[in-house]
Amino acid sequence: MSTTGLTVKTIRIEPVTRASFAPFGTLLSPDGVERLPRHVYEGKIESYRPGSFESDRPVEWVVSRLGVRSYTVVYMERHFLLTQTFIPLGGNPIVMVVARPDARLENDIPAIDEIHAFLVPGDSAVNIHRGTWHEPPYPLVEGSIVLMTSHQVLLAGLASGLDENQELQKPDIDKRNVAERAGLLIRLELS
Repeated sequence: MSTTGLTVKTIRIEPVTRASFAPFGTLLSPDGVERLPRHVYEGKIESYRPGSFESDRPVEWVVSRLGVRSYTVVYMERHFLLTQTFIPLGGNPIVMVVARPDARLENDIPAIDEIHAFLVPGDSAVNIHRGTWHEPPYPLVEGSIVLMTSHQVLLAGLASGLDENQELQKPDIDKRNVAERAGLLIRLELS
């Protein structure tokens, strides 16, 4: 991607907390959530109810091996038929870039002040609300494994490829090119 003529903006990556992530979805971790009663196994299993999952279609689990890529936001996408969950496996953290489902738009993408980046520890996960704008997770470690929820319509849409504008509008996938629409290069900065 040529960066000539693009306006460069930087978003600082912030640590994720239950409160800071609430406008975009749910932080899935045992901290600060309802602890369920212990049952058998001599109380050796602690269970928590951190959030709920919704889908209008049969859910598929997708396992992805992530290569470290440039910490720039290329696309913002959203889905309306499910709350999408991203679960890092192997203890490696990920960075999630998100904007609220009802974010103020400029050039048909979330305005720069509506976009946030969160560092999600490898022992936690996130479940984003329906319609939350996002980029797929950015790994901090090459070859990180992420388990995520999806459904066949979404995967078929992604597999169909980008259109002439380097975007994708298919059933349950609205993937918009940030540079093409807004002339922006959004860089992520780790604190």
